[in-house]
Amino acid sequence: MASYTRLGSFLLADKLATVPSGKVYRALSTVGSAFERHYLLCTFSDELQMAGLATRWPEAQRVASQLAGIRGFGANCRLEAGKPGSLSCDYVPGRTLAQVLEKARDEQIPIGVDHALTVLQSMAQAITLMHEKNVHHGTLSPHSVWVGYEGATQILDAPVAAIIDALLPKAPTLKAALAPYRPETQAAPLQQDLYALGAILYEMLTMEKLPAAAAIPGALAQATLKAAQEEGSIPEEILNCMKRLLLIGQPFATAAEFNSALERVLYDGEYSPTTFNMAFLMHTLFREENEADNLAIKTDQGANFAQYLPPGASVQGPQKPVKGSGVYYVLAGGMAVAVALFAGMFYYIRQGNQQHLMEQQSLQAKLTAFEKEKEANDAKLAAIAKQEQAQKTLEDMFGKQAEEANTEAARATAKEELEAARLKTRDLARQRAEALAEKQALAKGNNAQAWSKAAAAQSAAAFNTLATTPKPQPAPAAPVATPAPAAASPNSAAADLAPIVVQKGNPQAPRGGKDTLPANLQQSEIKVSLKVFVDAAGRPLKVVILKGVEGNSGYNDAAQNAALASTFAPGSKNGKASSGWLDMEFNFGRPK
Repeated sequence: MASYTRLGSFLLADKLATVPSGKVYRALSTVGSAFERHYLLCTFSDELQMAGLATRWPEAQRVASQLAGIRGFGANCRLEAGKPGSLSCDYVPGRTLAQVLEKARDEQIPIGVDHALTVLQSMAQAITLMHEKNVHHGTLSPHSVWVGYEGATQILDAPVAAIIDALLPKAPTLKAALAPYRPETQAAPLQQDLYALGAILYEMLTMEKLPAAAAIPGALAQATLKAAQEEGSIPEEILNCMKRLLLIGQPFATAAEFNSALERVLYDGEYSPTTFNMAFLMHTLFREENEADNLAIKTDQGANFAQYLPPGASVQGPQKPVKGSGVYYVLAGGMAVAVALFAGMFYYIRQGNQQHLMEQQSLQAKLTAFEKEKEANDAKLAAIAKQEQAQKTLEDMFGKQAEEANTEAARATAKEELEAARLKTRDLARQRAEALAEKQALAKGNNAQAWSKAAAAQSAAAFNTLATTPKPQPAPAAPVATPAPAAASPNSAAADLAPIVVQKGNPQAPRGGKDTLPANLQQSEIKVSLKVFVDAAGRPLKVVILKGVEGNSGYNDAAQNAALASTFAPGSKNGKASSGWLDMEFNFGRPK
């Protein structure tokens, strides 16, 4: 039987990570002796407790309320005082970015540039949102970034991060552990957080921690894509952005300036950062851990927690009424009426029982089919991962044979085998994209079938593009008769398409918004027009108001939130998934 440790109103189940500031657990809450729900829970080290973290808890509560409901942080954040206090949020299966890097290094599994940019993009969005709320992080590192098994990334410790930053002079061990992610000289809060982004990006690309300040220029000049198991240097556009993040050259003055530079790197280069790709990496790295976590979660949901109840709590049933009391006779009379009603309705219920049983059997069959389909999908992903690893080995072998061949015939044979292996790799990438799209469709349910099909087609095209490598050029041959032109491929004639809305978010009119509206709008329909930038995976990344409501009525914010909550299918360009803008409008009706 699993063992649990009580911490305040939580039960700590499995320890998922040990980080310099404390530990990360899968925790749960209970209703009486029954399971209620799971949480991701962070505890803090004795060093931070002694430095005075507990005395700053009200400040952390204020920050948590400022960041509530914003994407990029843990949802439904809770802070609980005590020794030690805890920070918790909704449970997301995954591991810290530090664990991802360590596992990839140990297993020698490459982390591509697209993977690094996917994480960087999510972190940058979260940091930007923090600064828009006049909150800075100060201690960002791979240990505070949580990467879910489905590819999404969030910052776990945002409510307490600035407090920990202020306590570092009293926490020398933690300060030393965070040194690679903090500038050596005093920097403004924004530059300090951007420096951490640059240091983390450097580590994701090179598998090495950023050196001391004096050695950074030389390290950047010699850096290669070691994480991707490539000898090539870091692409120039990424290197230039990293230099500015690391205060080498002109630093970014504002978050907007950094976001503009990041967008150019993400969307103007030959990169396709997607959660699909990141999810595949996570399932490759942590397949066994994910299975163990799922098994432990099922165990939690069926366990009895009576022995872990807080002191004084009780799970006893209701007391039996004493015979002769008024309550006894009322209950006895009620029981007699219930028995009579049951006897009178028994025949009627029996008539409908067969139909009810058939419906239950049908539902059970559907649930069983769903579980089998999910298991088959997981097995397919695991099999594809193994095949792709094998194909990578074959490509390396045939590539080496082509380089070392002594004769032209041997070289030509090796190149043919290399090309066949590359075609197989491309086909596996397409299968992987389709399997991931199927997995997402299963998770979202039947209501999103149209989006799932679009995502499957678009993500398959995106993976197909990523997997395609230049074909080796054959030696010039003697002129031959020109053959008839081959039929054009379907993609060659594909029209460019903008992203589309699959399911529109429901805008919530702000309370009291009418009181802050201009007089000419108080009796009119309120409409907000905006445009949304959707990436190649169908995710809304940016919203710009085209025509909104003047003042601070809250309608513009409500429309933005509804747009970000909407579901989209990505656009396409030359038959491949692509990012792009689309226009949206939200009508709030007449203000009340």
